[in-house]
Amino acid sequence: MKSRNHPTPKRQQGAVLFVALVFLVLITLLGLTASGTSILQERMAGGLRNGQMGLMGAETAARGAESWLWNLAGTGGTINCGFNGGDNGFCYAPMTLDNGSGGTIFASNTLLTAFRTSPSWIANATSGGADYTNGSNAALNASSLGTARLAQIPQYMLDYRGLVRPPGVPESGQGGSIDEDTGRGSTNQNLYSYRITARAAGGNAGAVAVVESIFGTGVPSN
Repeated sequence: MKSRNHPTPKRQQGAVLFVALVFLVLITLLGLTASGTSILQERMAGGLRNGQMGLMGAETAARGAESWLWNLAGTGGTINCGFNGGDNGFCYAPMTLDNGSGGTIFASNTLLTAFRTSPSWIANATSGGADYTNGSNAALNASSLGTARLAQIPQYMLDYRGLVRPPGVPESGQGGSIDEDTGRGSTNQNLYSYRITARAAGGNAGAVAVVESIFGTGVPSN
């Protein structure tokens, strides 16, 4: 009877398993990179959208303030502006101070300065501005607006700049004592200048937009 010698199987080195693990790690890293890039792009798109919403909200508030002044002029109304916001509480005018040398300087209320320059949102209780609502008196932060809802109600503030002067006539002193322009005919309407500053937040209060416009109207500050 013949005997057969069966060869002993060679010991496995695990090379295939090692290569598979390497490829698995590489695929995992690619997946994580792609996921991180997608999240970053989504955040960038969200930030851009919030910024655009804030800008549109501020523009809307500024146009609303201009419309309010325009309608007030149509009825022959006046507005009281003062260093502390005037009768309405949101129309400011510089205060005339002695500069110590016989001249005058003009100082603005710190609320006005903060409203124009602060990079973050200021609560209306301390901002010194006025809330803006649209024609149907609906707040732009109402939940009924869904994805178009703003995080805060847009605000605006008026800064009285004085009588609009023709070219060549000295400036009025930014809200100081103003004399009528003798070059104007009695039938011509005087125009008074207001700087309108509007602020709005986007979908969250971290995206704040500020816009300004200079608006001439027939509404004087009494």
